[in-house]
Amino acid sequence: MNTNMLVAASMVALLAVGIGIGWGFQSTISSPSKVTFSVTQTVTTTQAPNSSESQQPYVLTLVITTNNLYNSTAGDQPAYYVLTDHGLKSSASLALPANRLIELVIVNYDDGNATLTNPQYSSVQGTVNGTMTFANNDDVNSSQGATGEVVSGGQTVSTVPPDDISHTFTIPSLGINIPVPVSSTVTAFIKIAKAGVYFWFCETTCGSGVNGLEGAMATRGWMTGSAVVS
Repeated sequence: MNTNMLVAASMVALLAVGIGIGWGFQSTISSPSKVTFSVTQTVTTTQAPNSSESQQPYVLTLVITTNNLYNSTAGDQPAYYVLTDHGLKSSASLALPANRLIELVIVNYDDGNATLTNPQYSSVQGTVNGTMTFANNDDVNSSQGATGEVVSGGQTVSTVPPDDISHTFTIPSLGINIPVPVSSTVTAFIKIAKAGVYFWFCETTCGSGVNGLEGAMATRGWMTGSAVVS
């Protein structure tokens, strides 16, 4: 082999070694880069979701209306409805969350009182602190103040005089009872720990029939229904 051929062979060998070293070095530094990227992705996707919504009270607004035609025999009857973004809907089945604070608002348009099925239903039961807040026409606006108008915004109570009660929202199996005064807006906070299906009732004789316990009182979506807690 002459000198020129030897030099050429040496250059080819050195070039091959250089390429091999370069490829190995590139492989060595690219692998940690991929691992780092993978770890970063894992941390990002497993972060806890924002739980601020679940910490807010779940609001259920019920509306009691009158002049609802039950049938030609019973005539007009009161009824509970659920207030939604799309208007009033049936109260036959109420969906409620378990283990979350529930703000229950009841807007009552009934201006007449009714007899309780039992005197115990004049007391607030099963709510936070055993109380509720209500406002009616008498304690919201009055012309008896020095300025001609007094706005008080309601009162927090643990019981309501029986003669002032129009309806109740009662879930006996959960020990919950909320007396609803005549022409009032009631706010109460409750929390239901166990999922299940519970039944709610109005415990005043506000229906039809001789004893006032028929018609609306005995019909789901009127003055009784279920509460599905999940």
